[in-house]
Amino acid sequence: MRILGPDGQPVGGSGSDDGQRASAEVQEIVTRAKSIASQGDPASALQQMAFAFQTDVTSNLVLDTTCDLLGEIAVTMGALPEQSEELQMFDQIRKNRTDPASYYQIGNRFLQLQQPFLSRPFLAQAKALLGSDMSELMQATDMSYAQVAMDLGQYEEAIASFHEMNDKYGGLPVWLVMEMTECYALLRQLDEAESVYQIAPAEATEQFEGMSEVREEIGDLLARVRDFDEVEGDLGLRAWNYVQTRSMLVETNPDEKCPGERFVFFQPSEEDVAYICGQTAALLDARGYAPSRILWLGATSEPLARIFAQWWEVEPANVRAYQRGDNHDDEQDLGLLVMSHSYNVVELGDDESLIDLAVARAGLIVFALDTHWTDRQPMAPDISGFMAQICNLPWEDRLLVAEDQSMTPVTETRDAETVAVDVAKQFPVEEECDEFATELWQEYEVCTDLILDHRDGTLNRRPLMTHSPIKSPRFGY
Repeated sequence: MRILGPDGQPVGGSGSDDGQRASAEVQEIVTRAKSIASQGDPASALQQMAFAFQTDVTSNLVLDTTCDLLGEIAVTMGALPEQSEELQMFDQIRKNRTDPASYYQIGNRFLQLQQPFLSRPFLAQAKALLGSDMSELMQATDMSYAQVAMDLGQYEEAIASFHEMNDKYGGLPVWLVMEMTECYALLRQLDEAESVYQIAPAEATEQFEGMSEVREEIGDLLARVRDFDEVEGDLGLRAWNYVQTRSMLVETNPDEKCPGERFVFFQPSEEDVAYICGQTAALLDARGYAPSRILWLGATSEPLARIFAQWWEVEPANVRAYQRGDNHDDEQDLGLLVMSHSYNVVELGDDESLIDLAVARAGLIVFALDTHWTDRQPMAPDISGFMAQICNLPWEDRLLVAEDQSMTPVTETRDAETVAVDVAKQFPVEEECDEFATELWQEYEVCTDLILDHRDGTLNRRPLMTHSPIKSPRFGY
């Protein structure tokens, strides 16, 4: 039996005791987080708490520790604790553990920040507190929870949530119908996908701004999945990357200890870069896409542009930074836009420039050596060299990790032209590159919607989603 105070809550806490009820696992996580914080790194300590959230988002132990860490982070950033919006949201839960709106607000905040792993336990608690409620808050919570399942690549659970909402509310908003269609498609359950897709015919989507374009893209996605009708068994990363983005992927991670074919932490050598650039160039040559201009986008992308220029012996005057107007329709003046990392596209600086580059036109091909797969990217390249969560290239400042895990900082002193010459010396022989190009084109032979071959101004380069049928390990959450 517990003693209740005047507020109706157990004495010694506001919905839970002083942390003794937390599991041994959660207590261990909290102890580790506090130890990290005591060494002056509250931000890393807070990342540890993300794992405690998965089990416990109600106890004093978890909430008090989280609020303390958020307060420390605010102070280190030169702000007052009460100026931390996130701290205020957690403190609201701490004051009232039975308020579903407070849990929803935090869960939805993490969802908008593209952190579905963090979002899920808070939305689950909101759902549990709301029970059979039919309010707008319940509907918003249900929608966000289904979205989280989808963003985590848990398509069966997302579909179950969509069906539950349909039964509970007597229907679904058109955008959720499209997402449900996508979930079925990514499970290769095409009969079900087509059935759901027809629930929202073209004339129905025209009533909602932007939904006609969404419906058209989902229809195209269904067609891309159908490209693999004759392929038995599971599809690989290249296939699913094409299905979701229309783009090509040159290199996958051969390490069987790292399933999912993506890289987690990758520091390619100059030889690795030369290999991937040579393979990519041969891939374009095989299709008759040898560019006359090499353009770069991103602070560290110039060496990459000059590496490709070495392959095609492009005139120095035609190797420069990307400018508005370079994405044009003249296929006789073909440009290759290169980025060291897919997120370099944000360096365009404004929405209009991004919208312009997103249109796939005959005069430009977009290549990213490293495509960052754990954060939603504004635009998928036409060709990706590889996919990594964290990547440092040979010409970027980096930490060199030895076999004994010791780290040595490395600062690049060469200019872009010198880097390009050094890397180009390590290009594979052309015969090897040609053989690779032939094999890769054969692998993509069934793909009818490659953006590389459909740059006629009618298709847009799609954002890069973080969810995928292919699961890969990753750092943190």
